[in-house]
Amino acid sequence: MRLLVLGAGEVGRAFAKAVRLFHSFSEVTIADLSEEAAARAASLCGARGMKVDIEDAAALGTILRQHDIVVSTVGPASRFAVPLLRQVIAAGCHFVDVTDDPLPTLDMLALDAAASAAGITAIIGCGASPGIANLLAVHATSHLDRIDRLITIWGSRGDEKESLGNGVTAALRHWVEQISMPIPVWRNGGIVSAQPLERVEVNYPGIGRVSARLVGHPEAVTLPRKYPSLQECLNVMDFSGYVNAALERAARGVRIKGLTIDEAAARLAASLDEQGGRFRPRDAASYIYHGISDVVRGKKWLPPLSAVAEGWQGRKQVVVGTALNGVIPGGTGFMTALPAVIVADMIVGRAIKRSGVATPEQLIDPEAFFFAIWPFLVDSQGASLSTDEPAIAVTTATTSPPVSRSRIADARA
Repeated sequence: MRLLVLGAGEVGRAFAKAVRLFHSFSEVTIADLSEEAAARAASLCGARGMKVDIEDAAALGTILRQHDIVVSTVGPASRFAVPLLRQVIAAGCHFVDVTDDPLPTLDMLALDAAASAAGITAIIGCGASPGIANLLAVHATSHLDRIDRLITIWGSRGDEKESLGNGVTAALRHWVEQISMPIPVWRNGGIVSAQPLERVEVNYPGIGRVSARLVGHPEAVTLPRKYPSLQECLNVMDFSGYVNAALERAARGVRIKGLTIDEAAARLAASLDEQGGRFRPRDAASYIYHGISDVVRGKKWLPPLSAVAEGWQGRKQVVVGTALNGVIPGGTGFMTALPAVIVADMIVGRAIKRSGVATPEQLIDPEAFFFAIWPFLVDSQGASLSTDEPAIAVTTATTSPPVSRSRIADARA
C-alpha cells in the first residue's frame, strides 16, 4: 500500500527511521510545509519528499487520493486534527495519528460513523502516551474481574536532563496548554472538568504510594469508552519536585499573569535547561531546594510509561501495575513514532479489519502489539532483551501484604 506521512518534524523524522524496518508499504511519501524538511526526512528511508500545506484543501485532497494510508504527525491537534480527518475520510484513506489532546480526540471519535460509511479505519492517539499507555492499561485490566479505577502514567524516573532539556518544542507548548486550563477526566462514572497539576496518589504494586500530578491527556476520557463501569480514570505525570514547581509557575503565568502559551513555554524551557546557559539564579536555588527535599522525603519513582488498575479478583481487592520491561532507545520522537508505524503496519496487514474511528484500546490486540514492540526494547544497560524476557512487566498486590510479582506470558511462545 502507498503510505503518506504528514509532517517532517521530530516525530516525522523518527517515523522515517522506523518505517525502514517495515516492509508493508509499496511506496512512502513524506510531506511537510517545508519542502527542505520533507526532503531531509525522506532521505532517511529512501522515500519521496514533497511540499504540502494541509490547510490547502484542494491540494491536500489531490495528494491524499494518491495514497492508501496516511500517518499524521502534524500539530497542534486543536487546529489540524479534525479538519484533516474529515479530508482523509473523504479521500477514502486509512489513517493513523499521534494526537495527544483530549478535546480534539473526542471530536475525532465523533466521526466514527462517517469513517465506517467510507470503509476506512482511523486509529488515533498511536504514540507513547496515548498509545502504548492505553494498551498497558488494557493489559492491567485483564487481570481483574471488575475495574474501579484506571490510571495511565508518564514521567522521567529522575532522568530529566534527557527527557526535558530540548528547548521550546511543540510538545512543550502542548504541555503548557494542558497544565494551564481545566482538563476533562473521568470521575464518578462520567466526564468532568478538573484542575491540572492536582496531586493524585498512585499506589503502584512493589513501589508503594507515590504522589503524582494530574495532566490533560486522551487516555482519561477514551479508556472509559471501553470500560464504562469505571468510577475514575486519570492520566498523571511523575517528575521531580523542581519540575513540578516549574510547571506550577508556568501555569500561573498563563492563568494569572496573562502570558501567552508561547511565552510561558519559553520560560518553562529556560527553567528546565540547567545545562544550556539559561538557568537563572532563582531556578538554581529552586533546583537545589527541591532536590534536597526529594531526597529527604524519600521520593519514589513510578515506571516512566505505565498503568495501574484497581479493582477486584473475586472477593479480593487487587491493584495491578503494568510497564514496559525495558526502554525504547532513540528519544521521545522515536518512542512516539514507533507505535504509529506498528499500527499502520497492522492496518495494511489486515490485523485490524474494523472500519471507523477508534483509539488503540478499542481495536488493537495488546499481545500482537507488544509482540511487535519487543525487538526494540533494551534493558538499563542498553542490551536487547533475552528471549525469555517478555515485553511487559506486571506487578500485582492485594490491598494488604504480601506483594507478588509476575510477568506477562512470553508473546512469542
